[in-house]
Amino acid sequence: MKIDNETISFEVSGKERIYKFQQMPKDFFDWQIENRLKSLKIFLGLEKGMPNFSPHSVVMSTISENEEFPINSCIKGLGLVPKDEYLDDLAKEALKLIDLAKEKGVKETMKERVEFLLNLYSKPEIFNKNVLSSIEIYYKRTYANVLKNPTANLLFYDNTTGYSIMFNSVVEFVPRNTAYHKYVTAVHDLFHVPKDPKIKPDRFEYAYRFWLVEAYDKTPGPQASQKIF
Repeated sequence: MKIDNETISFEVSGKERIYKFQQMPKDFFDWQIENRLKSLKIFLGLEKGMPNFSPHSVVMSTISENEEFPINSCIKGLGLVPKDEYLDDLAKEALKLIDLAKEKGVKETMKERVEFLLNLYSKPEIFNKNVLSSIEIYYKRTYANVLKNPTANLLFYDNTTGYSIMFNSVVEFVPRNTAYHKYVTAVHDLFHVPKDPKIKPDRFEYAYRFWLVEAYDKTPGPQASQKIF
């Protein structure tokens, strides 16, 4: 896989594919930021209501070699990612908070960890709008499919408003010992602090980086299935 300033290329079955990656639409980015901020404020008791996990939960579909049922789908937790220059410092700060939770207790440090995320999403200008992130945890069908064909479909749906958008993406596996991997896995553990203090944040071999190449409006209505880019 090769990535330059505007394109990403790879081979599938001996044929080269080249895609130009895009920036996420403004309405999607605003939906992500606004709902994540509101949910975090609800966790802190600053606002009333129920957290909305729709921006985090996505249906990810990949292509398999099963001729009768070639599509495999799963639910993934996805996140926004800051620009490269911010990743190292943010990862270090998150890891300190995880260590604090292991030392003093998960419930006792919940406020500090949520405040970290609240401060993070209060600075929308720091985020990279070309990519979304996740983690490979189970190494099963999705993982096997992406190894052979790194294209994936990401479908978001907000059950509180009906808002829906679908991205076609190219998946990059980012290994350990990179700032990107450290950041993505550390932010994951802020909400999922390991019960065993011996478990390390770098236990995951890969973090996903989804490069967005196409987008379609999937909100029910007259614009449904219209291509956005």
